[in-house]
Amino acid sequence: MAENTRSKHLKGKPDWLTVQLIAWLVIAALIIPAGLFLDSAYSLNILIMTLIFGVMGLGWVIGAGLTGLLLIGYISFFGVGAYTCALLFTKFGVSPWIGMPLAGAVAAGVAVLVGAITLRFGLREDYFGLFTIAASQIFLVLLLNWDYAGRATGIYITVITDDFWAMQFVDRRPYLIIALGLFVAATLVAYSIMRGRFGLLLAAARNNPDSAQALGIEVSRIRIQALAISGAIAGVAGGFYAQFTTFIDPKQVFGLALNFDFLLVPVLGGRFSLIGPIIGAFALRPTEDLLRAMFGGVADAVYLVIYGFLLVVFILVLPRGAAGLLEDRYNALGRKDDDKAER
Repeated sequence: MAENTRSKHLKGKPDWLTVQLIAWLVIAALIIPAGLFLDSAYSLNILIMTLIFGVMGLGWVIGAGLTGLLLIGYISFFGVGAYTCALLFTKFGVSPWIGMPLAGAVAAGVAVLVGAITLRFGLREDYFGLFTIAASQIFLVLLLNWDYAGRATGIYITVITDDFWAMQFVDRRPYLIIALGLFVAATLVAYSIMRGRFGLLLAAARNNPDSAQALGIEVSRIRIQALAISGAIAGVAGGFYAQFTTFIDPKQVFGLALNFDFLLVPVLGGRFSLIGPIIGAFALRPTEDLLRAMFGGVADAVYLVIYGFLLVVFILVLPRGAAGLLEDRYNALGRKDDDKAER
């Protein structure tokens, strides 16, 4: 939020947050036509997974970027959501249309619990981050040994024919529409927070928590609220992921490899921005699949090397991510136009 407030309302021009929303709407409007022209399930899967990564990136921006919390183990909320939705569907026949919101609610509850424990005992910065990683691995171990959830075998969801109520489609295009809907919802939630009073409170708490507390802002409370929203977004995304992939296991949805993939999206795109997770998702997810297609079995090693290189470069050169650079350019152009108008 603080990064957004750096953008001044230039004369006759929208502020940077509005520009990001407009850019996002253009991108969203292009996704459906692109999906209609893609003729392979593989290409559609890449696009759908890219949207899932974008949703996760936006959720992380709310829970970490805007709060200033070092939320490293973000995969916990995703995995909890995936297992909640999958278990409700396979064990009780609950439709994913109902299971996904319930998955978001359960994940939000886990996020509140994590926030309450860590903030209650004063765990900040790296200690908070380490606690979140530990929590994700606790979930991993528990589910690896839980018979009801399939242990290491995981949960399979069989898709035989189209069934709207069961969110099962032989063609992948309906999944693209659902993923885009989740993307739209996550973006609007993030935008409303950044634009509103809650975002200002989070910015104050992030920039100087002691001063914010002295001014009467309940720092712990608003951070827990932001974590709950962030957890809910990740939980819904996890529920959709389980239904889309038709298979989950503990190492898949609680694994640190996928966790850091999710984190790189907002870090490289811009962890304080609305457009950053979109940039990060569309840059990183297709790159991973392209490398896998090019290098086969050694793709993981090559991908990790490239990821590590990109991470170092972006942290050193673009600490605010690609969106931060775009914001600076936009403001610079606006100032030039204002100077010309004054002359």
